Amino acid sequence: MICDGFPDCPLLVDEDNCSLCRDNELECNNHQCVHRTLWCDGVKHCSDSSDEWHCVSLVDVSGWALTVFRTGSQYQVCADEWNPHLSQLTCSQLGLGAPSSVTMVAEQPGVAGRRRWLHVHPEWNQREGAALQARLEKRSHSCYSRKRKRILGGRVSRPGRWPWQCSLQSGASGHICGCVLIGPRWALTVAHCFEGRESAELWQVVLGLNNLDHPGAHSQTRGVRSIIVHPRYNRAVVDYDISIIQLETEVEETEFVRPVCLPDLDQLPLPDAYCYITGWGHTGNRMPFKLQEGEVRIISLSHCQSYFDMKTITSRMLCAGFEAGTVDSCMGDSGGPLVCEEQDAGGPLGRWTLFGLTSWGSVCFSKVLGPGVYSNVTHFSPWIQRQIYLHTYLLD
Repeated sequence: MICDGFPDCPLLVDEDNCSLCRDNELECNNHQCVHRTLWCDGVKHCSDSSDEWHCVSLVDVSGWALTVFRTGSQYQVCADEWNPHLSQLTCSQLGLGAPSSVTMVAEQPGVAGRRRWLHVHPEWNQREGAALQARLEKRSHSCYSRKRKRILGGRVSRPGRWPWQCSLQSGASGHICGCVLIGPRWALTVAHCFEGRESAELWQVVLGLNNLDHPGAHSQTRGVRSIIVHPRYNRAVVDYDISIIQLETEVEETEFVRPVCLPDLDQLPLPDAYCYITGWGHTGNRMPFKLQEGEVRIISLSHCQSYFDMKTITSRMLCAGFEAGTVDSCMGDSGGPLVCEEQDAGGPLGRWTLFGLTSWGSVCFSKVLGPGVYSNVTHFSPWIQRQIYLHTYLLD
């Protein structure tokens, strides 16, 4: 029989060219087509159940690692919330009997490419009779040994995780823009936050803040001594969108208040690198009180330009996000940081570098518009250092 899902001829030629699945579909063993997002989800969609075959395997990745096939790609499984019951289920599903040992394997730094991860579903134990793949879920981040609540494209941040994040506030209006601490008396934000309000006495900076509604014991508030808007800031095209804030007094460096590293001269994140944005931006039709974080992918300037017909992407800008726009910054996040985790030579990850300040781009968490556009901090580093020197030693 030709195209019956069972190979009868040598080289399987009786099963070749039997289906016309679209790019977003995968082919069942009997040549039906199933959308790739339904593949290995624990529910039968192919009439022969082949979409749930071979979903779980062990792959040699510096030791045998549990791997799950999902949406047409291989995923590794995060050890967070893993338990002996899931180990037993996995070995049974693989036909290996009872597990003799299960080991959590540390993620190896410097591995080429970006790993995809599945996490244990919060309600895994309520899915009795289900295969392992039905008890796992996709999330946007890697393994971090902590639970996170997803909010549209972002999620609530743990207090103290981003100690350089600050809130730029003005009188009764409260939070206006995000800002970033870069030194004991210095912070950065974008120039458009100060349009029509460049008087320093109108502003204050709040640091160590996670919840806008409840500052908490770890927060520090500083008045603003001076505001230095880039002299070439262009409101019409939102170019040179950067400002330096000089605080009245130095901050007290703590676990919750600490400057971020500035990039070295000519240091830029590579296209397709994954970085983080943070802020109190709108999530739909409201502004959240708790600090949000989201992982975004760096996009080349030429690729970014294709999304914006009416504006020019210049070398003073940096683009990041996802083409679908599911994670992006928006109003209220203006001036907030885009940071990337750097690896020192021969050392582990952990050095965070500020590469961007949220400037403009797609509407909040849009499903149709393009990525966010950020002020390129690397481009402005010489100007930043020069202004800090002038105001510290010559102008004060």
